[in-house]
Amino acid sequence: MKIIKVKQKSKEVERICARGVAPTEEIHQKVKQILEDVRKGGLSKAVEYAQKFDGLKGKSLAVSEKTIEKLADKVPETLAKGLRQAIKNAMEFHKHELKDLNGFSFKGKDGEVLGQRIRPMHRVGLYVPGGAAVYPSTVIMNAVPALVAGVDEVVVTTPAKDGIHPSVAFVLRELGITEVYHIGGAQAVALLAYGAKGIEPVDKIVGPGNVFAAIAKKEVFGTVDIDMIAGPSEILVMADKTADPDFVAADLMSQAEHGSGFEAAICITDNMDMAKMISACVDEQVENSPKRELLEKVLDHFGRILVVDNWFDGVAIANRIAPEHLEIMTCEAEELSKSILNAGAVFIGPWSSEPVGDYFAGPDHVLPTNGTARFSSPLGVYDFVKRMSVIHYSQKAIQKHGKAIAEMATTEGFYHHAQAVLKRL
Repeated sequence: MKIIKVKQKSKEVERICARGVAPTEEIHQKVKQILEDVRKGGLSKAVEYAQKFDGLKGKSLAVSEKTIEKLADKVPETLAKGLRQAIKNAMEFHKHELKDLNGFSFKGKDGEVLGQRIRPMHRVGLYVPGGAAVYPSTVIMNAVPALVAGVDEVVVTTPAKDGIHPSVAFVLRELGITEVYHIGGAQAVALLAYGAKGIEPVDKIVGPGNVFAAIAKKEVFGTVDIDMIAGPSEILVMADKTADPDFVAADLMSQAEHGSGFEAAICITDNMDMAKMISACVDEQVENSPKRELLEKVLDHFGRILVVDNWFDGVAIANRIAPEHLEIMTCEAEELSKSILNAGAVFIGPWSSEPVGDYFAGPDHVLPTNGTARFSSPLGVYDFVKRMSVIHYSQKAIQKHGKAIAEMATTEGFYHHAQAVLKRL
């Protein structure tokens, strides 16, 4: 793994900060065509695309509860126990977020009442990747905050190729999600956004997908809400001489293995000897990995060990990169974490390996990528509610302030805005 001595303004830091993969114009046009076809053609067109791209057999997209039950019963008890605990942990964590979603109300000195009311969305669509991938954690991390928020209906789409994995079916059953459709890609996003015969459109679409699904989500934003446009997975590990280099290497590999070839696996250290030991551990783990070819490709693009003179520079670089996952394995890890301003999730100490957050701890694993942690946040209960302003003016208040309001409306050229106030005086 490449070791590079850097400062805050180094070219390598600039290159890492500019990471990202831009889809081709050809893919954009294909996605737009699929969206338009499903919007106009409805269910029959969605079925046609699902047959063509998703391996759908027959003409029904719906997955029956009986099918989910049969698949869920195949899950080994040890896995079932772990999945139940992961669901419980996620539920407990997201319930804490509800405390900040109570709304507020206050009364002004002229009798007016102002406030804010929080209401959950009614219907949310969850895209679950299919094919060779198995993602029960995706269902947990996307559906649980929606359910805790009070969303009435969670509907799932997943490609038909290879069917639904028993572990995914188990989580669907545990969470009480019964509306499931065998469709993926841009056509699934179109079905969720526009609806079809017997399938109501949703208010929001969440969940990861391939490049076609990602572009489609971007295109339908405005018709519905979306969670985010997720890029390749990222990890940044801050390690000093007290870190275990084998731990650091293993955690770097945990994100490098995701599969796109453009994942970022970065380590920042203030110790050249530690950098060399981490590099040696990475080389050994790659050499012995069943995913060696993929890992080598990823590490060539965005696999780097950055050596800094001090942690002032290290923290500054970490905040500029704004990684999806940031681990801190230093002697003063808790204290150093207080300087982190931009990260999707922060993992503190040697026992907080990134997969603990991916699967089990409770905080959501749907996190901002490509540096968007500078301005966006992990998925949470707050993503499935909307805020309504409440304005209850008194007669005394409108008589006191009406002329000022009317004058502001007149200044902006809105005659009838002004009249709507003046008629009350």
